[in-house]
Amino acid sequence: MSEAINANKFLEELEHTHIVLFHDGNNETKQTEYNFIKKGLENEQHCFYTTQKPQKILDEMKEFGINTENNELLHIVEIPEAFEDYSKMILDKVEGLPEEAKIRVISTHYFDFNTEEKTDRMAEIEQCVDDGFEKINGNFLCSFEVSQINQNLRDRFLNQLLESHKAIIFQTEEKGTEVFTTP
Repeated sequence: MSEAINANKFLEELEHTHIVLFHDGNNETKQTEYNFIKKGLENEQHCFYTTQKPQKILDEMKEFGINTENNELLHIVEIPEAFEDYSKMILDKVEGLPEEAKIRVISTHYFDFNTEEKTDRMAEIEQCVDDGFEKINGNFLCSFEVSQINQNLRDRFLNQLLESHKAIIFQTEEKGTEVFTTP
């Protein structure tokens, strides 16, 4: 099922869902990500945001109105610049998520996915997260900027990711926001 929708409203209606967000890097995407975190904090959920640029994200979150100072519920997780180091780290972090507390996770992926090896490994990581998803007490949003994915690998990679997510959001400046859900 596909429909044009407000991404923020859609995300708030989900419970215990593994979501993929494909985007073109537009400002609306940051608004969606930060609103997802802000609403989680308002609901006293542990909120995790993985990034290669933690200070930049913290500064942007402050501008968005998120309390980032001494906030025990906000967890900014710095990810390595090299994809090879990232894959082990993210699986270890998923294992360490608090099982009893409600959580929200945004996992950003700003690597250059320019080889089949990288796209296959990322799809494998996403499948591992999905396979153990019953241990995650909340929503897990995986964010990919489509321009980072090699044009020749893009269709194959997107299809691989669709297999391990229950909801898909496409957010582009040109077309707005479209949502797809899987049975």
